[in-house]
Amino acid sequence: MQTKGKMSTKEYECTNCGLIKRSSTNHYGEIYLHCKSCEELHPYKCNEPLPEGWGIPEPWKIVKLGDICEIKAP
Repeated sequence: MQTKGKMSTKEYECTNCGLIKRSSTNHYGEIYLHCKSCEELHPYKCNEPLPEGWGIPEPWKIVKLGDICEIKAP
């Protein structure tokens, strides 16, 4: 199942507050944008219908630095 293709402008909606933005992407999955309404980085979901034969890529996992490595003082 195809999840990526040519770049195109699509309508995306902030998953936190519902603000609508248009953005160019090569997929129909979530993207992460700075929301002017929330004043933070949030995932946005695509509001465009999926073309036939397409799927949505898995969302990114949000991790903190301490989740992927240990920080020690010198």
